[in-house]
Amino acid sequence: MTSDPTILPTLQEIQVLHQHLTTLATLPETDAPVLSVFLDLYQHQDALRAKFAQWAVSARIVVKPDQRAFFDTARAQVDSVLRQTWPDSIKSLAIFARAGTSPLLTVMPFSATLENYFHVDSLPAIFPLVQLKDRFHRFVVAICTEESSRIFEITLGSVSEEILATRPEIRQRVGREWTREHYHQSKRENDRRFMRDQAEMISNLMAKRGHNHLILAGHPRHVSALRSALPKDIDARVSDTVHQSPNGNDYSIVLEQAIHAFIEVEQHESQNTVQRLHEQFLRGGLACVGMEATREALGLSAASELVISEELPVREREEFVKAATFQQIPIEVCEGDELLNHHGGVGCLLRYRTDFMNATP
Repeated sequence: MTSDPTILPTLQEIQVLHQHLTTLATLPETDAPVLSVFLDLYQHQDALRAKFAQWAVSARIVVKPDQRAFFDTARAQVDSVLRQTWPDSIKSLAIFARAGTSPLLTVMPFSATLENYFHVDSLPAIFPLVQLKDRFHRFVVAICTEESSRIFEITLGSVSEEILATRPEIRQRVGREWTREHYHQSKRENDRRFMRDQAEMISNLMAKRGHNHLILAGHPRHVSALRSALPKDIDARVSDTVHQSPNGNDYSIVLEQAIHAFIEVEQHESQNTVQRLHEQFLRGGLACVGMEATREALGLSAASELVISEELPVREREEFVKAATFQQIPIEVCEGDELLNHHGGVGCLLRYRTDFMNATP
């Protein structure tokens, strides 16, 4: 697999991330090592190059002598990428490079932040990408005001699409042309039509992009009116409401609060997943913990969701996330969970009990 180091549009980041994860998880081994490089571009370019160079000197020592020429070629490719200038909208890079008979150069720019991490092995390190996918999903924010609403698609923490809905103007003709009652009746109908239009835009965007989360923001009265106009299936996806109106045309504060609200929702869902794992395991239900039990469940395609600790050793961590990615099952990354850490740092929820598969007829 090769990829030109071009900037990926923010709108495509999640889809491209998913495609690359699947491809990297199934990449065959060769005699040449793979360099996996993750960079936080908030740091100065020279400092990043110096850190990578320092790591490369140490890493080259542990590479087998007959692979060092391949390592040097891949290192030069990474260094060439590090010399490029990236726009301010790009906050981090993931780079995968391999030389030899099956060369690889994949450069993935992101508008979200990745921590600096360098790794060399016969296969790419994909856990940082799994973390990114787990932590930064896509969702929709609708900010309602008296005169208009703005509908934002948030991808990896940044705005990737914005739709403006403006309330149709009602000319006030009270007196000679309209009675006051006629005016208020027309205004109420105009308000309902405006809310229906917003609801339709939100529904279309969420259906088109496959979103499962919606956050409504603005004055409580406007939020309530918009929510009443939403179809039932869309209303069920409202994750939270933010009762904060924009400051004129500045929507940044409201968007920031919406992103924080979504992160809290995601953290709560993560906690629920870990709690379900606990409950199922402790009652002998559809869950297992520990490396061997998880390997068995993944080997039998019995796992419905992998739950993995950040503290798991790198080699095992990569083994489990590659297997789960290959099977296209969800991965929940958690930190400091006592049950998981006591049992080796990994477990999974199950589709069915694996002991039934091993039972002797």
